[in-house]
Amino acid sequence: MSMNDAQYRHGPLRRANIYLEEEIPTHINHYIENRVFNTPDNDGNSLQQASEKFQGKSKELARKPSGEAEWTHALHTAINDLRPAGLRIVRDNDWLEDMKPPVHNPLPRPLHAAATTPVFSLEDPRPAICVGLSDESLAGALESQKGRVVARNLLFDLQDTSNLISDPHVTSLGLRFPFLIVETKAGATGGNLYQAQNQAAVGGSTALQIFRNLVDLCDAQLLDRESQGDTDRLGPTPALSDDVLNLAFSITTEGPIHELWVHFQRSRDEDFCMACLGTWRTTLKDGSLDFLRHVLAVLKWGNGELKDNVVGALQGL
Repeated sequence: MSMNDAQYRHGPLRRANIYLEEEIPTHINHYIENRVFNTPDNDGNSLQQASEKFQGKSKELARKPSGEAEWTHALHTAINDLRPAGLRIVRDNDWLEDMKPPVHNPLPRPLHAAATTPVFSLEDPRPAICVGLSDESLAGALESQKGRVVARNLLFDLQDTSNLISDPHVTSLGLRFPFLIVETKAGATGGNLYQAQNQAAVGGSTALQIFRNLVDLCDAQLLDRESQGDTDRLGPTPALSDDVLNLAFSITTEGPIHELWVHFQRSRDEDFCMACLGTWRTTLKDGSLDFLRHVLAVLKWGNGELKDNVVGALQGL
């Protein structure tokens, strides 16, 4: 079915329970402000250098009819300069199509056999940039409890048996549990923020789905252990944070305009929500610096509290 960007947002996205421009619940907003962005500023020099480099590149690209590839490369370089060692970053790789949230489609009506029933579907995610936890980092964190062989193979075993898909890429790239995706557009070549937001909505919701699948797997295993009465033998199950494993972030761009979004689900709610946290123009000194300060905070959160919660969940499996 052919449709324009507005029809896609209010058709397939809505039918997949994906909603943009939502209000952030108080407890999630409190967590984001205090645990993600309220971090000590001990990266001053590296952040300043990355910002000056990124601002200079943004000004250079803005003077020319630069396309998506050039803007993606500039942002990829900036993120890579700030990236903690435990994270992996990849560019322009397809995600598995069955990872997306399901789309509710109308049922055919037998009494009107001649009328065709429309079929709605989401586009397969292919983020311009994707950041997640590295295989090596997770294996290293699990090794002391699981042993080297199990730690290195646990996520591969879970993925190959379809119990938990933690690397969403069609070709496995050693990137697990993506928590930051980027969709870049260039006005000079006909792209716009609205399109980038539509794409980020699907990718961010898919990232949330991966975290939810991890929590569901832990819950199912806990129920199984309780039913068999062997909870004492296997030790305590780690407590999982509803806030930490219910967040993902995305960046949408149109040339030098950069937006940061948060993706979340409300408690016991099937809706995938997306809310804007800020907008910056990276040709400006303060815009580039403040934007990258927020990006760095998300990266450090991913390599810190998010990773700790993921490892805690995996240790219980």
